Amino acid sequence: MTAQAPPTKDELVELLASYGDRPPGDVPDRVDSLELAWIIHSMEERYDVELDLDDVQLARMVTLDSVLDVLASALGGEPHDRPAAHR
Repeated sequence: MTAQAPPTKDELVELLASYGDRPPGDVPDRVDSLELAWIIHSMEERYDVELDLDDVQLARMVTLDSVLDVLASALGGEPHDRPAAHR
């Protein structure tokens, strides 16, 4: 698979805001299991890939930043709104 830039944190917040029908400012940093399922489904649709995430990766995906880290790894890219040295 070709490396693809994962979503930015702002894009992830917008996605979760639309899922929860709430303003972006009301999206918490923690991600629940239904939100995580929505994120994974949305990323598979957006990038036309099947994300083959293992249990360890899924267990890590509890905050917006950790979701971005795992997505970056799964998509073969780096989060483009956070330098690698700061992860």
